Amino acid sequence: MNGWKHLTFEQRKVISNGISHNYKLKDIAETLGFDPTSISKEVKRNRESITIGKNITNCKRVSRWPYVCTGCNKKYNHQCYFTKYKYDAQKAQNKADIKLVNSRKGIDIDSKEFQKLDKIVKDGIYNKKSIYQITIENKDIINKSVTTLYRYVNKGYLTTKRIDLPYAVTYKKRKHNKKYEYSENKTIDRTGHTYIDYLAYIHKHPGIYV
Repeated sequence: MNGWKHLTFEQRKVISNGISHNYKLKDIAETLGFDPTSISKEVKRNRESITIGKNITNCKRVSRWPYVCTGCNKKYNHQCYFTKYKYDAQKAQNKADIKLVNSRKGIDIDSKEFQKLDKIVKDGIYNKKSIYQITIENKDIINKSVTTLYRYVNKGYLTTKRIDLPYAVTYKKRKHNKKYEYSENKTIDRTGHTYIDYLAYIHKHPGIYV
């Protein structure tokens, strides 16, 4: 299942319709070809809050699937003091579009060019190619430097994330040598009695018995 591509408006309508008919999360996910976790995150992220009554937010129904009040018999009952939630496909699409635009500010290419670039990088990474290799092989199409593509990945502009890059998860921070600290007898004056002093001494006195 695909869990990393962006949902379309039509797919969001399928989610909204599925919730209205009390479909299971697994069934909606299978219909769209997404992981169930992606669908649940979509609903929680883009659901709409309707403040009613005392604005109490600990209703168990909205803390798990379907995360909204759709299908609840008490949703229009004034005796229910919980915050009401609903999932509207159009409003969810609008929120997602705004978030996408804001996340890509500073990119000097139009939407169509960006989609092409995004697909080239995603396909290249899927085929275990490095950013450098992708850039060289597609220099006549994407017209972007290796540095620029890495910046797009690191800033989250592309669907490809840093963890998706080949060998990225194998990189480890280098250890830096630190000065040895004696755990005992810290008050002893070791001037002229370090290991470096020892090496310097035997270098000046070759053949000495130690």
